[in-house]
Amino acid sequence: MRILLFILPLLFAFNLKAQDVHFSQFAVSNIALNPAIVGNQSADFKVSFQKRTQWKSVADPFNTVAANFEAKDILKKTSVGLQFVNDVAGDANFTTSQLNAAINKSFSIDRDKEISAGILLGFTQRKVDFSNLIFEENENLQNPSFTYFDVGIGANYAAIINDNFSFISGLSAFHINKPKQTLLDDESVQLDEKYNSYFQSFYRINNTIILNPALFYSRQGKSSELLFGTVIRHEIFTFNMELISQIFYRWDDAIIPAFGLNYNSIRAVVSYDINTSDLVAASNNRGGFEFSIMYIWSK
Repeated sequence: MRILLFILPLLFAFNLKAQDVHFSQFAVSNIALNPAIVGNQSADFKVSFQKRTQWKSVADPFNTVAANFEAKDILKKTSVGLQFVNDVAGDANFTTSQLNAAINKSFSIDRDKEISAGILLGFTQRKVDFSNLIFEENENLQNPSFTYFDVGIGANYAAIINDNFSFISGLSAFHINKPKQTLLDDESVQLDEKYNSYFQSFYRINNTIILNPALFYSRQGKSSELLFGTVIRHEIFTFNMELISQIFYRWDDAIIPAFGLNYNSIRAVVSYDINTSDLVAASNNRGGFEFSIMYIWSK
């Protein structure tokens, strides 16, 4: 049993003003980015898995996994998706388990332009393990977990400019029902709404090189995140595969290089957050390791 003085003030308050989990490879899970773009893959179906481990050099690591399934056009211009997320943070094993479902509808403006709107419904459980904590005074902790329902919405605009350039851009809002976030019966402690905005473009330089510059901004309560950079894809037609490299920067926090491979509809990417924030003195630039794998197929 370890004495964890640095987290005791949070636990004494029991007002868990938690933020959402996040991934540096933000474009892997469309459900988490915007329910309006679920099913935007080129094939009929997509499954993906992500795992992230961070802050191992500072404290007990924060571990996050997410599994996603997306089906494109199950009805005319209607796509659906499912997502499961599990996040375990810190010595108290603060665990968040989520199951989300999303559906969207697309509308063509003309042959090369489309708008879509989507909705997300979710169920979440959060719990804390007090067995590893020592309190200076006896605490009556009768409710170490709570559950809540969640609602999110989003809209997206997609356009093909020419044979070599296209883009998508959208907005989404999560926790619009502001679910309760406390281990006590205090309805005033709520989860802040989260807003995502993004711009992703696809530019073909030549027959083998494709650039995917992207910008992502998220805000939840007083916390915000700005990510920008580009993915570079190099197609090797002889072997029916694609080499992937990317570099992103999270403003005032981390440089994020990544490398991967796309082969026979299977895409795997590994990235690492090189910490550049004020925590660098403790982290020694070591941030988070992230791995994703994706598979798409058609009927």
